[in-house]
Amino acid sequence: MPAKNAASAPWQDLEKQAYHAYREWPIWLALRERELAERGAAPRADKRPPQTAAAAEGAERAPSGAVGKETAQ
Repeated sequence: MPAKNAASAPWQDLEKQAYHAYREWPIWLALRERELAERGAAPRADKRPPQTAAAAEGAERAPSGAVGKETAQ
């Protein structure tokens, strides 16, 4: 009979880690939500101001002299 402290197979280690991750998920999720709520309450300096639809649309267009752009005549 093998001893209880015998080395386990790699898949058994992986299975054990997966089991603990599954059991700890609700705790981790609650802590993460709390962290995000605290972070969201603080003002963010790197937040960009909202753009208007026309400005956002203009940024996506290629310049009129772009190579490969056909001109309508």
